[in-house]
Amino acid sequence: MGIPKFTIVLDSPTGSYYAGTNVTGRVLLTLDKQKKFRGIFEGKAHVAWSERESVRKNDGDTTQETIDYSADEEYFSNKYYLAGSASNDIEIPAGEHVYPFTTTLPPQLPTSFEGEHGYVRYTIVATLDRPWKMDVEAKTIFQVVTPLDLNYHALAKEPVKKEESKTFCCCCCKSGPLTVVACVPHTGYVPGQEIPVTVEVDNASNTAVQSVELKIMKYLQWTVRTPKQNTKKDKIELSKMSLEGVEQNGSKSFTQNIGIPQMPFVNLDACSIINVSFILKVTACVTGMFNKNLTAEIPLVLGTVPLYNPLQAGTMVPSPSSTTP
Repeated sequence: MGIPKFTIVLDSPTGSYYAGTNVTGRVLLTLDKQKKFRGIFEGKAHVAWSERESVRKNDGDTTQETIDYSADEEYFSNKYYLAGSASNDIEIPAGEHVYPFTTTLPPQLPTSFEGEHGYVRYTIVATLDRPWKMDVEAKTIFQVVTPLDLNYHALAKEPVKKEESKTFCCCCCKSGPLTVVACVPHTGYVPGQEIPVTVEVDNASNTAVQSVELKIMKYLQWTVRTPKQNTKKDKIELSKMSLEGVEQNGSKSFTQNIGIPQMPFVNLDACSIINVSFILKVTACVTGMFNKNLTAEIPLVLGTVPLYNPLQAGTMVPSPSSTTP
């Protein structure tokens, strides 16, 4: 016979908790006969994917095999005895029972996260021991939020000026340089805010710039360790806008706001196998089949609390320029 009632109820109506706070709730249990009881709190990250690879056999031949890659990272695991103890299990009598529980989360935890190749999950598992039978479990997932106040993040307050330039070859002769300068007043923002971007394009080359594109990109990097170190990278375009072009030997300046979409905040600083980053890309899209576009990139810091006085955050910090042939 199954257990008539065995559920976990969290006190938080949203099922979410801040890192460093207490997770509280109750286990509701109805038994038709005596049982033993225990519980476990756990937080971990998992990354996995499979790839087809060429593998050389002992006879020298190669064959295609599926290789399973994976990595796991544990952040905390607390065993919580709701009834009894490690050295003294007790029998719970038949009837209805309510067992309150509480556990304190570590202060530095990655935010709960679900992705294509992995996740960060926090679970509570309550287990009923059944001699000579499979144990019965009640399981629930709770969400952990690790906030980031941008006012306490040094890099988030810094203005950035990024300059990139390149030249184009035509009939063995180099043209003058195409230069893109992108500026932002600070790099720290929260989802839903707009980024004021100033762009200067100086086109001393013999190639026209068809348009200037602004993009906010989200990059994901997944790292596995078994059976060997490997990484997989994904990118997602969050926002995009196109500005007018710049003719040969011309120059233009643009001031434009580009919005960061509303989205759940993810802080994975404490996770070493999943990384999330955000970049503002300013691209001069050039004509010519064999000409490559010129892009200036500015890393962004996303948080949960916006800067109080962003205009007084600091002075402009130029980034090193680079020249691409």
